Amino acid sequence: MTRAARIAVVGGSIAGCAGALAAAEAAPQASVVVFERSAGALRDRGAGIAIHRDRFAELAAAGFLDASLPGFHAESRRWYTREGAAEVPAMGKPLAAHPFPFTSHNWGQLYRYLRERLPERVEYRPDTRIVEVKPTPSGAELTLADGGSESFDLVLGADGYRSVVREAMFPGITPEYAGYLCWRGLGDMNRIKGLPEEAFFTVGIATGHLIAYPIPADEDGGTRLNWALFSTVPPELTPDFTTATSLPPGAVSESLLDHLETLISTQLPPFWADAVRTTAREDVFIQPMYDLQAPAFAQGRLLLIGDSGAVSRPHAAAGALKALQDAAALADLWRQTPDATDVAGLDGLDGLARRYDAVRRPAGHAVVALSRRIGQAQVRQVPDWAAFGEAELSAWQAALTQAPDGTIMGGRPL
Repeated sequence: MTRAARIAVVGGSIAGCAGALAAAEAAPQASVVVFERSAGALRDRGAGIAIHRDRFAELAAAGFLDASLPGFHAESRRWYTREGAAEVPAMGKPLAAHPFPFTSHNWGQLYRYLRERLPERVEYRPDTRIVEVKPTPSGAELTLADGGSESFDLVLGADGYRSVVREAMFPGITPEYAGYLCWRGLGDMNRIKGLPEEAFFTVGIATGHLIAYPIPADEDGGTRLNWALFSTVPPELTPDFTTATSLPPGAVSESLLDHLETLISTQLPPFWADAVRTTAREDVFIQPMYDLQAPAFAQGRLLLIGDSGAVSRPHAAAGALKALQDAAALADLWRQTPDATDVAGLDGLDGLARRYDAVRRPAGHAVVALSRRIGQAQVRQVPDWAAFGEAELSAWQAALTQAPDGTIMGGRPL
């Protein structure tokens, strides 16, 4: 007699919900349990996400997204700098504008969209932390923080850059600090006048750059300005970021907040400095930049989705995308794998894992490599922004954001 598989999803945010949706729809007879360590609603501070419209269309065709997800459609990316101008226009010296077919979304809205699409048969357990994953010949045993344990036939690790599932597969493989920071916040669009919603903005500074774009507000149907300032930081101001972490609102040191004020006062054009200041000081948060490429996305009956397998810097606008693509590819492979929903069909589940790794590991690694290359060129080795003419900057960006394997700004096709 055969029985349906028991599937665990470790992590219940965007990657976890997408993975659970893939499992539930491709294996309708399977039992799917999602373990999310947070007790309350996930918000991720309302940060913005950008998705290339071609990639959005692919995910819509795969059944993971649709037009009901709120978003703003951009038509262009506009570049400015304060450098090299005796009299700085309010928004800065215009450098270039080029087509940019992306849509901006709110992290919290995307999370809720996926969470609400999970079938009722998916068991979602908040406030449940997995502290250890032990692989077994037939799956894995999960140890919970309360001391209990449960066995599963397949485990999807969607638990981010500090993944306990990845640690079980590859002990000691952890994200590597890239040497610079990203200050982030949400600006008050009621106080920012004259900013169109159909564009993304980049402002070059001597130590990196600012990106900004409008996103739907998470709470009131309005609009917020999602901004992120990437910059190297003097060593004396930098905490030890060897162990991967982030600094949420309220945890950012006064010295790092003061340094942000110095950067925006001395390097940003007045319009952008004022826009950043519409974020209350206590609401600013910091993401140190990290890189990680897991040696494989599957080992035995353990699979990695999203940041658990590949941590990429935000420069390529493909962080959330790769998690959704991982889930979509998994669902498609699952449907093609005989006996994958039957635990007696060992070749089915094991074959599914091997095929998933072969498809998604190269794609995840490619996004990490592209993001690293962009970060090196735009933060670690900052160009002379003011020296760019429009044609030169557009050509430089096009060459920088396209890889020979087909990976581009916004990720590679699914």
